[in-house]
Amino acid sequence: MFFVAAMALASAAAQTQSHAQFPPLLYAAEGAKAILEYDSTGKVIWSYPAEMSRDAWRLPNGNTLFSYNLEYDSKKNDNPSGVREVTRAKKIVFDFHTTGQVWCCQRLPDGNTLVGAASQGKLLIVAPDGRIVREIRLLSKGGHACLRNARQIANGDFLVAEQSGQAVREYGPDGKLLREIKPSFPPYSAVRLANGNTVISGQMGIAEVDPRDKELWRIEEKDLPDIGMRWFAGVQVLPNGNLFVCNAGGMVTFLEIDRNKHIVWQSNHGPSDFPFGHGIQRLDVDGVVIK
Repeated sequence: MFFVAAMALASAAAQTQSHAQFPPLLYAAEGAKAILEYDSTGKVIWSYPAEMSRDAWRLPNGNTLFSYNLEYDSKKNDNPSGVREVTRAKKIVFDFHTTGQVWCCQRLPDGNTLVGAASQGKLLIVAPDGRIVREIRLLSKGGHACLRNARQIANGDFLVAEQSGQAVREYGPDGKLLREIKPSFPPYSAVRLANGNTVISGQMGIAEVDPRDKELWRIEEKDLPDIGMRWFAGVQVLPNGNLFVCNAGGMVTFLEIDRNKHIVWQSNHGPSDFPFGHGIQRLDVDGVVIK
């Protein structure tokens, strides 16, 4: 009943948006216990049950990849969890099971899948048949806040937002620590740009640093006082350089920001009008998704 009610609320609220502007998007909505897809009118047009999911991808083949946690308790690290891939017709084609909190996932260029196993303090690299082919031990101790989003970047390294260590750390394919960036806020996501800079989102802020860790740009609460900034969680870099952000738990849930700190678009709703969530992907972007 909760899932049905949350779906109805999400759909009805979104339809009051400016229809011409609402960007089609995929949303890991833990408040609805589902992955939700919104179309360009702001209507939910597809969903899949997903308990405590915080990361979701629409793959090039049209399938959806997402992380999930069953029997979730933030103070426990033994819950059933994993990463699943489903088709548009909701057929399961990949389902990796593990134990403990799992917060992120990514399909890698070689067909393997990255699994961010926070409770285990590891990144797991999983083959299509479900075998763990590699483990990367993180510097932060395993637990609820060990990591948030982790991504393999273009050079093959792994960029990990480690909330408990208040650091973004880059690990080589062999697990060696190569770099540590210390933002002024607990990080949630980190994205490596083509120019070598790194965009970091997190609690009450977002920043960009250069390859020498010099901060070039930052958004704080004072810059966007009307959105009820809370956690800038999922972040996607758009082809025009703007940032599409999920403001988890804030007054404005979704927004697009340019590099002059101007809001290009926002969902004009209070926090109760969309299910609570963290993971987003714009679906009107061609080519490689940078998030």
